[in-house]
Amino acid sequence: MEIPSKFITNEEFKKLFLPAASPHILFNRNSLQLYSIQDYFKGILHTNEVYKTTFNFLIFVTHGHVIQQYEDLQYPVLQGQCLNVNRGIRTKTIEVSEDVEGFIAIYEEEVLTHFLWHNAKPFYYNYAPFFPLDLYEMKAMLASFIILDEELKQPQNRADIYLNLFFSILSRLSYHAEDVSWNLRDVQILYKFKELVKDHYMEHQPVAFYADLLAVSENYLNKCVKRVMGMSTKQWINEIFIRRSQILLQDATKDIAEIAYALNFHSASYFTRFFKKITGITPTAYRINNGIIAIKAEKMKSKGII
Repeated sequence: MEIPSKFITNEEFKKLFLPAASPHILFNRNSLQLYSIQDYFKGILHTNEVYKTTFNFLIFVTHGHVIQQYEDLQYPVLQGQCLNVNRGIRTKTIEVSEDVEGFIAIYEEEVLTHFLWHNAKPFYYNYAPFFPLDLYEMKAMLASFIILDEELKQPQNRADIYLNLFFSILSRLSYHAEDVSWNLRDVQILYKFKELVKDHYMEHQPVAFYADLLAVSENYLNKCVKRVMGMSTKQWINEIFIRRSQILLQDATKDIAEIAYALNFHSASYFTRFFKKITGITPTAYRINNGIIAIKAEKMKSKGII
């Protein structure tokens, strides 16, 4: 199996490594997702290649074990232990025991940013990702995960409730955080920057545009984003473009040129070069990997076009 050399999204991860996953898991696109480890990792495909994800995930084991690579280290996550793998880390699942039980929480970058915005206590970056818990902490974490699991299954999408439940879990782990290199001001700048990018990325790509709106210098803005997220402001803007383009590429009725123009690229070839530079594959290869070409062909066949 060919593994993308750069980032893979949550959706791509499921298609690559979880062929036995239920439709509920495969088609869940919520920014916060919670699954039992035994359901999520059932039949996971193993590979010798490491990968990076655009999302973050937290493994909490209550029975058995999971062995997960984190950069160049291998963490055996045993009963009463947590491992948090942040976005952009080189990782892979090495082993899952037959008797494993626990939870895996998958959360996108906006969930973490929201947490950091409302919590002054440092968390997540520049800390040890492995958390051994005492008996009390393990029981408290388990209770929180059980309640969170039930809340996410409710027919109403009560984000204010389930996000606060998840934030209580992150807050508990934040007491393990080491000193970090950023402060709350950095997080506030980052939060505002990401909100502005969501509103203006189609028309404005230069970093100077966002720095002006935030009344800071380009250099200062880049340092804030770099300290908290580990990437440059330009990398984040490019990533937003890639996420949007991947959504548009799911529409089998649109060709590459239509999508390029919808994203304000001057030509399909320029869009293709940009997409490959960021993801490591072309838009057409992305469609093939996700079965979108086959879907388009089937639709054309059903209409008698081919």
